[in-house]
Amino acid sequence: MSERAIPARRLWWLAAGFAVWCSALVALYALHAIGCAFAWSSGSLRLGLAMVLFAHLIVIGWMWRDITRAGTDPDFDPTDSFLHGAVIWTLIAALVATAITFGPPLLLATCI
Repeated sequence: MSERAIPARRLWWLAAGFAVWCSALVALYALHAIGCAFAWSSGSLRLGLAMVLFAHLIVIGWMWRDITRAGTDPDFDPTDSFLHGAVIWTLIAALVATAITFGPPLLLATCI
């Protein structure tokens, strides 16, 4: 066990990727509902949904890149190494979950 406690701000990174996933869920469903309610054309609705999806994927990818480049803090040796790896893998899981969950619906009928 390390002598110093890991700062709480580092623990928030465990939830950061899935917080962006939740944001994508809300934004995509809201945009879809608004587009269907106002009878937007199928092409413009799909374009808007794709832009929102790609923006969220870029944010998660950006977080993954920054966390990977940051490295671990030598003061917290094994604990920080484990936490750093866990954060990286949760960001990867969030990226894959976002792409798999929200990508295929772009191919379906927009408004029924």
